Amino acid sequence: RIRTLLRHAKEKGAAIHFDMEQYVYKDLTFAILKQILMEEEFRSRTDIGVTIQAYLRDSLTDLKGLVEWASYRGYPVTVRLVKGAYWDQETIKSQQHNWPQPVFNDKAETDANFERLTQLLLENHEYLYAAIGSHNVRSQALALAIAETLNIPRRRFEQQVLYGMGEPLAKALVARGSRVRVYAPYGELLPGMAYLIRRLLENTANSSFLRQNMEERPIEELIGPPQTNGNVSQRPNELPFPNAPDTDYADANARETAKQALQTVRQQLGKTYLPLINGEYVPASGYIDSVNPSNFEEVVGRVGQISVEQAKDAIEAAKAAFPDWKKTPVRQRAGILRKAAELMEQRRTELSYWVCLEVGKALQQADAEVSEAIDFCRYYASEMERLDQGVNYDIPGETNRYVYQPRGVAVVISPWNFPIAIATGMTVAALVTGNCTLLKPAATSSVIAAKIAEILVEAGIPKGVFQYVPGRGSTVGNFLVKHPDVHLIAFTGSQEVGAQIYADAAILQPGQKHLKRVIAEMGGKNAIIIDESADLDQAVQGVVQSAFGYSGQKCSACSRAIALAPIYDTFVARLVEATKSLNIGPADAASTQVGPVIDGNAQKRIQEYIATGKQESAIALEMPAPDNGYYVGPVVFQDVSPTAKIAQEEIFGPVLAVIKAKDFSEALEMANGTNFALTGGLYSRTPSHIDRAAAEFEVGNLYINRNITGAIVARQPFGGFKLSGVGSKAGGPDYLLQFLEPRVITENIQRQGFAPIEGNE
Repeated sequence: RIRTLLRHAKEKGAAIHFDMEQYVYKDLTFAILKQILMEEEFRSRTDIGVTIQAYLRDSLTDLKGLVEWASYRGYPVTVRLVKGAYWDQETIKSQQHNWPQPVFNDKAETDANFERLTQLLLENHEYLYAAIGSHNVRSQALALAIAETLNIPRRRFEQQVLYGMGEPLAKALVARGSRVRVYAPYGELLPGMAYLIRRLLENTANSSFLRQNMEERPIEELIGPPQTNGNVSQRPNELPFPNAPDTDYADANARETAKQALQTVRQQLGKTYLPLINGEYVPASGYIDSVNPSNFEEVVGRVGQISVEQAKDAIEAAKAAFPDWKKTPVRQRAGILRKAAELMEQRRTELSYWVCLEVGKALQQADAEVSEAIDFCRYYASEMERLDQGVNYDIPGETNRYVYQPRGVAVVISPWNFPIAIATGMTVAALVTGNCTLLKPAATSSVIAAKIAEILVEAGIPKGVFQYVPGRGSTVGNFLVKHPDVHLIAFTGSQEVGAQIYADAAILQPGQKHLKRVIAEMGGKNAIIIDESADLDQAVQGVVQSAFGYSGQKCSACSRAIALAPIYDTFVARLVEATKSLNIGPADAASTQVGPVIDGNAQKRIQEYIATGKQESAIALEMPAPDNGYYVGPVVFQDVSPTAKIAQEEIFGPVLAVIKAKDFSEALEMANGTNFALTGGLYSRTPSHIDRAAAEFEVGNLYINRNITGAIVARQPFGGFKLSGVGSKAGGPDYLLQFLEPRVITENIQRQGFAPIEGNE
């Protein structure tokens, strides 16, 4: 695409400049441009420019790298030097991800760095042309002074100001003989206004030169050197729960670590994994191959399957281990979870690649899932310590203690689409609350579940307390659900299976002395509403991420986009173009954004829904897909009826139905018009619409002006209601209560004397 753009610009006689608005793409942009501009076709081009932002801590290193590269290239390019306009965004993003802050905290540090960069840039004018963009008189005066001192030719140096922001400065620079470029946004009105508003906010901030100049500060103060205190430390992260940071693959070291981890994992493919029963790995009754959906000829692992007899043995072992595990102090149980989290952090990249290869999830999304698993371990450990304190309802003469105890034997039936996060979350929630737990994973993610088992054993889980029991759902799964000694079933999966588990668990079996608790999360048919006031740049990006991330195989994925009539056509057109930009390919390829679906059955089912959609509505986009794996290209349907099959049933694939609503009330009615209530979203800048959505949008997790996937532990506790689940919230303050039985102990403490029984002193 860049080559095409460069050729087209040359045909039109236009210069082309690559801006740097997001730190995450900076290194990649530099690397790609350096490579392309060394090609014979483009090497001699001097009408191309890039941007350096002085508020970035590594900008000096970047500029030195550009100088070295440009000197070797032999033909100059332009470097546009600016302070940086997205400090808030970069700071907030780094804090949300618990990443090092890429920008300086102090405006004076940015100004000082700008001056260092200006000096270096102008000293290398034979290799890099300079374009100094600033409204700060000192910054521009310094640049001009350096240029005059070095006698830099006019072609190699220009100064830039935004139209309407620095006219007196521009005139003064021109009067000094400088080349001044006045720039302005070009395009549609609303995006242009948004750009201007951002610039106005930036230039009227208390720390900006323009604001200080309007306050009639002394000239000596305005044009004095930046007063820095030398403090370039990171801003402390004050989030209430310290979530595990995702890997920042903008970091070259992280990318290199990932390459090495992939090699390590590939060397282990094809190994056999046995069931873990009562602390021992036991021979299996049969075996299945778990294959890589990106390349179904590649076996990820051979997984042993338990028989019904072995399932009986596992339950007996759990029953035998329960009394001691129940009595194990909560601090000790929590310690095992924290150790497991530590081991996951140490093996993060390898675990990410196991997810990547076994279930076809792109590396960055797999990495985020490992973070979630780590968070579940640490959060539930802390939560159980909180709950263990109980509640005192004492009154004079009487104590009333509200306490919790474990239920007994828990069965965890985990899904394949979040094979480490959800499996870990449900399992450690059951364990830390004192229940002995059997993990029966989905067949297509059994290798990852085996890795969880290895970690829990290494973390110190006692034998019989946790058991890894892969097996057929129709035999082993049914047996476990119906067994009279099972107290609790935690399930994530389809509505059909979840409802059957509910029904089976409700039947009182012979010898059963308790009612079973079922915790079920069963999917969704999630909608995002885009109203006429929405920022379409933001909305299109959010819908594409939500609909096609992990090929739409998330229970939280957007499968319906409901756009209001005034912006419907524009939204669809932009949505289609954005979707076309997605790279489809193997999950372990760095460039992949849309990988395969989980297996051949899923591929066939999704293709059948696509065929149905073609009969019900119009295709806006159907992307081709590779044929050497279980791939389905993203599909966008337009003009879909809200009652159409593809608008009502969960497809669990990269298929998006776009629906037109005449007004916001109709949009809300459409959004609520399914049997599900899991996630939903709204893109709007209208306060009344936001308030109505918060009150009336029937979903467990509502996201406003952001994508609707990627819930984070202790920030967006996750779960839905209606036929999406039981209303529980994984990663929230009340989740563990489902795994516990509450008790109240009341004692009359009025004076009654003390009468010890002989032998019990």
